[in-house]
Amino acid sequence: MRGNAMKAIMLAAILAGQGGAADVPPLKPASAWSVNYAEDMCVLSRDYGDAGNRVSVLFRPTPFNDRVQTVLVGDRKQLGYSPRVKVQIDGRAGKGVFDGDGQRTSLPKGRNMGITFDLPRDTVTDFAGTEPVGFALSGGKPFRVNLSLSRAALTALRKCETDLMQSWGFDVGAVDTAPVLPARAQRDPSMWLSNSDFPRQLLGANANVTVAWIITKEGGIRNCRVVRSSGNATFDAIPCEALARRARYTPARDANGHPVETLSSRVIRFKS
Repeated sequence: MRGNAMKAIMLAAILAGQGGAADVPPLKPASAWSVNYAEDMCVLSRDYGDAGNRVSVLFRPTPFNDRVQTVLVGDRKQLGYSPRVKVQIDGRAGKGVFDGDGQRTSLPKGRNMGITFDLPRDTVTDFAGTEPVGFALSGGKPFRVNLSLSRAALTALRKCETDLMQSWGFDVGAVDTAPVLPARAQRDPSMWLSNSDFPRQLLGANANVTVAWIITKEGGIRNCRVVRSSGNATFDAIPCEALARRARYTPARDANGHPVETLSSRVIRFKS
C-alpha cells in the first residue's frame, strides 16, 4: 500500500508543472473516422486540430481481444521525446479513465512522434459519446480532443475484426461475434505463457506470433491456430498447446443468458 501511494505521488510530481488538460481548448475533428483494412490488422483512426497543431488518434485491436492498442501521433514538441511515458486520460467531466505506461517511438519522416499504450476494450467502448477527452503525458504537453467516437465507428471496427477472423479461416457464422456479456478470463492472461514454456534453443531470440481461437460454452478454448507466423516453426508450435492447458474463461452469454461460443486472439511476444 505504501509503495502504491509513493508511486502515485511520484506520478503526480512528474505531471505537475505541465498543467492539467482540463483548461486546454479541445482540438476539433479534422477528418471523419476511418477503418483501415490492413492485411493482418484493423485500424480505426481520426485526425484532430489544424496543420499547425495536428494530433491523430488510432485504435488498433488484436481481433476479439479485451485489449486495444491505442496510438497517438503528433509533433514531438507536443508529445515529448523520451522513450518511456506515463499516460493519463480523463473522460466525462474530467473523470479519470486511464493511468498507465506507454512507449514513445520516433516516426521515420518529419518531426512526428508516436505514443503507444494498451487500453481495456471496455474503456474504448465507453468513449463513445464522450467529449472532450483529455490526455496528460509525462514529458509532453497536455491536450484535449473532441473525440466524437460514434457507435457506428465502433461497429465498423468490429466488422473489420469479424472479416479478419473469417479471412483466417474461422466460421464466424457459427459463433456469437457480439455477445451481450463477453467472455472473461478467469485469471490474468499474461500468466498463461512464460519463457519456461519455450525450449533452450530459443534463448537469445525475439519473436512475435499471433494466434486465434474459439472460446467454448464451457469456458475452454478450441480450434486454436497460428494466424500470423513468427517465421520460426518451433516457436509457433508452442502457444496454442500452452493456451489449451491454461486458458480458462467465464463464457460469453447471449441476451437470454445462455452461454455461447465466441472468438478471441492474441499476439504472443517472446523476448528472452
